[in-house]
Amino acid sequence: MEKIELSKHVKQGDTFYTSFTDPNGLGDKLCLSSWAKSRLPEFLWIGLIIYNQGRKNGFENLYCIIKDLECEGIAIPQLSKIFELTEERQRKYWSIITQYVEKNVLMPLTTVITPDINEIFYDYFFDFSMNIDDNILKLLDIAKESNRLHDELSTDICFIVDWFYVLNGNLYISSEIDILPKALSEYYKCTHEDETMRMYRPVIRSVCQNLCNFDCSKMFSEKIWKVLGKISKCNPLRIVWDEEGKMGFYEITKKTIEYFSANNEDKKMESKYNVIMGMTCYIYKIYQEIIEKKLQNDISGRILFRTMLETYINLKYLIQQESKVPDIYDKFKAYGNGKYKLVMAKLREGKYTVSNDSQIDEKIMGLMVNEDMDEAFVNISIGYFEKTSVRNKFKECKEDKLYEIYYEYTTNFAHGFWGAVRESSMLICNNPAHLYHCVPDYNVDQKLRSVLSDCEMVMKKTFDAIANYIELPDFYNI
Repeated sequence: MEKIELSKHVKQGDTFYTSFTDPNGLGDKLCLSSWAKSRLPEFLWIGLIIYNQGRKNGFENLYCIIKDLECEGIAIPQLSKIFELTEERQRKYWSIITQYVEKNVLMPLTTVITPDINEIFYDYFFDFSMNIDDNILKLLDIAKESNRLHDELSTDICFIVDWFYVLNGNLYISSEIDILPKALSEYYKCTHEDETMRMYRPVIRSVCQNLCNFDCSKMFSEKIWKVLGKISKCNPLRIVWDEEGKMGFYEITKKTIEYFSANNEDKKMESKYNVIMGMTCYIYKIYQEIIEKKLQNDISGRILFRTMLETYINLKYLIQQESKVPDIYDKFKAYGNGKYKLVMAKLREGKYTVSNDSQIDEKIMGLMVNEDMDEAFVNISIGYFEKTSVRNKFKECKEDKLYEIYYEYTTNFAHGFWGAVRESSMLICNNPAHLYHCVPDYNVDQKLRSVLSDCEMVMKKTFDAIANYIELPDFYNI
């Protein structure tokens, strides 16, 4: 399915809907179903025949099977519906199948279609001499080859299912539609490499989807996957990223910070200098921690990078607003002290208590809050600084890309949203019988792609932002 552009989403409230999910359109009526989860198990027997006999022989034999089944009035492709037939008709069904297909072709299904699911099928195809592991592997091969509806084997299965409906008289083709009769009559003659198949395959799949949408048993499919899932192991995979490049910029950054420390004596008493260099050092310390503690491939590295971003945008916003608000640096310090005061006051007044080993030290917080002035004169703001949201600060500073890409992405990690959880803490199971489900990363195997390049980018932006106020060393020529 083609990707839907953002501009074609419909905004309602705080949610962007696609044309499919729009509550004023299809949204409330839409019922999604999965080929693999809900329908494939019904047709595994067809897949086994095509897989074992090849497309040409498989199609020819299946066509004969459908005709013979129709003569008996039992031309139905879904296993769950076959199992609802009387015992006599079920036996007749499988006797017709075995006129064209050897029993060992469908024997692998007895590893999942156990007597409690259907005793007739089990007794008909089970062989005590069979190798269970080999049968499981065959089923896994079929599941892998037909896991997606767009797979070649899946489309071949759909073609046979379509013919079931054609020959049993449940599919009527309008004379005004040219492509469908042509696809049904020509599909089996073509290989998947033929150019015409690009036109036939979507038609074959679409017809099958429409025909089988309400004819398949989700409960039956779940049973089959549950049994196959139990008898086969998870095979979790992790992504391995290339090693990072050299740390040349980090060394330059360290020397630049050392240069700042040795110079700017004329500014050290200014509130502006304290705020700008304090925030620059804060960004640098985070950068340093990520590198020296080797956090670049970790969840914490992304959360720390987000903090670098937010600190940088606050710094750039302050510098930009200075001409409009001369005392903005003092206001920024007072705003931060108010945030500390709120926490400290609640502890001091006994609303909450923390253990003696907690990271929070009320006395140190008190010293910070009263550093510039007595806390009696320190206000507490529970809103954004200068009543400007983080999003608007990025916009004011013309850093939309930083917000819309980097900040939005790393916010998923800071808040533990599913995208971040999935990327960092879940592994894909490479077992088609498990429907490629996610496995929790219990052994902490998955590493994330490095944040170092992005950290370097923010560090450079930080130096650029302060360059008109703080002289950069000559060796910094990035």
